Amino acid sequence: MRAATNGRREEEARDSSEQPLKSRKAFLAYVALATLLAAIAIVRIVFSYSHTAQAFDEPAHVGAAIQLLDKGTYTLDPVHPPLSRIAIGIPLYVAGARYPNLTGPDAQDYNVVGDVILNQSGHYLRRLILARLGNLPFFVLGCLVVFLWTRSEFGDFAAVAAVALFTTLPIVLAFSSLAYTDMAAASTQAAACWAFAIWLDRRNTRATLWMGLAVGLALLAKETSCLFLPACFLSMVIVRWLVPHFKKTFPVQSNEIRSDDIRSDKAPWYRKTVNKKTVKQMALAVAVVCVVVWAGYGFSVGHLRESLQLSPDSTISFHHLPGPARKIAREVVEYDPRVPAPALLTGVRTAWFLNQGSPPSYLLGRIKNGGWWYFFLLGVGVKAPIPFLILLIPGLLAIRRAAMEGRWGAMAPAACALAILLVTMPVKYNAGMRHVLVVFPLLAIVAGCGCSYLWHLRAGRAWGRAALIALLFWQLVSTVRASHDTIAYFNEFAGSDPSKVLASGCDFDCGQDLFALLRELQTRHVSHANFALWTSADMSAMGFPQFDIPEPYQPVTGWFAISLRAWRFGDFRRHPFHEPYPPDAFDWLEQYQPVARVGKTILLYYIPENTANQ
Repeated sequence: MRAATNGRREEEARDSSEQPLKSRKAFLAYVALATLLAAIAIVRIVFSYSHTAQAFDEPAHVGAAIQLLDKGTYTLDPVHPPLSRIAIGIPLYVAGARYPNLTGPDAQDYNVVGDVILNQSGHYLRRLILARLGNLPFFVLGCLVVFLWTRSEFGDFAAVAAVALFTTLPIVLAFSSLAYTDMAAASTQAAACWAFAIWLDRRNTRATLWMGLAVGLALLAKETSCLFLPACFLSMVIVRWLVPHFKKTFPVQSNEIRSDDIRSDKAPWYRKTVNKKTVKQMALAVAVVCVVVWAGYGFSVGHLRESLQLSPDSTISFHHLPGPARKIAREVVEYDPRVPAPALLTGVRTAWFLNQGSPPSYLLGRIKNGGWWYFFLLGVGVKAPIPFLILLIPGLLAIRRAAMEGRWGAMAPAACALAILLVTMPVKYNAGMRHVLVVFPLLAIVAGCGCSYLWHLRAGRAWGRAALIALLFWQLVSTVRASHDTIAYFNEFAGSDPSKVLASGCDFDCGQDLFALLRELQTRHVSHANFALWTSADMSAMGFPQFDIPEPYQPVTGWFAISLRAWRFGDFRRHPFHEPYPPDAFDWLEQYQPVARVGKTILLYYIPENTANQ
């Protein structure tokens, strides 16, 4: 009897010692699977480089990047902070790219400067690919944040599912494959939100330093961080305050409540948060943010008037500010002090006036100055695959249960995504979903939680797992259907002609089909054509045949290629300046049928001479 008892004890001890080993092996398996999913996405991104033509803003980012790395100045296009541009420029600079010596208007046109840099060595495509490679680390960072944040709240299975969804989102793949600033912004903003969530729970020096670094990098990635991060941080503070009340109202008996959610001190969390120690930590975080941002601008210093691009005799009314603040602002400008990171102030000023200018926006076949309050909300509904949107529903159900259990952190990603969509409603600059790209990694975390919820259903487990498998297969079909043209991807809600839903801001046409048009014209042996194309590329250096730019409302004959963006929005590049046409400038084309559709964004016509004026 004693031997049997000892044997059972030895067996139990052996099982308990094997449990951590099994758990570690399972974790490593999940990490390996998530890494494989990210690697597959990277392969897809890299393979898209050679057939995705130059996107409209890529030369601007290239020009500003090389100016910063070669000349140490940042005046060509300071509206965007330099983090992503440094990453874009490093591969080019190492490969020998240098800032060109241009004179006249060309020296101030960032598209011209960027095109010259891309064509300097005679290896245009090679340099374009090098610039795009600089964006890959930010995609990897996005995958890492999605995996780790999801795992910390919902476990390994949900983390892998979230990465699977994130790496198959066409909009994420699209802006990870371009030399743009948006993927850098999305990944660093998501990282900053996660760092703030950790800090709210731990409030120690290490968490404070990480938060300061993450916020600083997000501010160095894009000006939208100035709007998004405060909204996200406030939403998390509110959620943290509400969850204890929610738990008392809807008590749930569960063993899933984490030990760190159970507090022996019954004082409200906010009383323990707002103390001298926390104030010191916040001051430390602000100091880290300032150092990181200033370091990103090379610790530059300049005069305030120069930063705001004011002449000595000019003044600013500051009529948008309250009376006392208006007076103080005028006196500071008149004093003209030296300020750190003057290019940052220039960028903030430009972004502010751009939004105040209420530029025209396109949505559902209509053009309106200042856009629509539901622009970004509708954009999420048509640019994300439908199975991804469906998985958000069980994800929100699981998060609601987590809130009942007192796990406020489970609500943080959803709260941040909602906060961003809310604060963008009054924004008057509706220039594309890429400006709210951070919403997609946040929603991927929620959808990953939804996957785990369906897989681990207690009642109807077979139905839940069957539904999950069907949705993931649908997601796979959607991302395969997007193929290499992930920029122009729309889900089934957009209908057969998505250019009638969204056409501006690289949501549909970013100039990506220019290579395909060149091949089409070469195959047809076209020696002359008319172009109304949305592109910033120097087509004369790319081997295109001789071409003319048509005048508005004036029919032409022969070969004519037109971007759907130009047709819907009257928007295209007319060198040397960007001159938009009226949106009905090419309605005369409706009497003709295109001979080919090039990619998804360009229509190619042949118009006989005897029919042009009919």
